[in-house]
Amino acid sequence: MKNRRVLEVLENGPMSLEEISSATGLKTLEVRKYLLRFVEQGKVESFQKDGKLLWKLREKRPEEDEFKYV
Repeated sequence: MKNRRVLEVLENGPMSLEEISSATGLKTLEVRKYLLRFVEQGKVESFQKDGKLLWKLREKRPEEDEFKYV
C-alpha cells in the first residue's frame, strides 16, 4: 500500500515533505494527505528545524502502554 511506504521511509529518520515524496515516488499532495492522517492516528509528528518542517515517526511514551487496555 502507498501509505505504508511513507511510514517505512520515516523509519530512516526525520524528513521533509519533499524528501518523503522523492523517496517514495508519490506526489507531494498524496504524501501530505497520508501524513495528516497519520498525525490524527498518532503515528507521526512534525517539527521545525532550521526553518524547515520535518516529519518523523512518533515515539510512544511509557504511560501510553500503561493505559492501553483501559
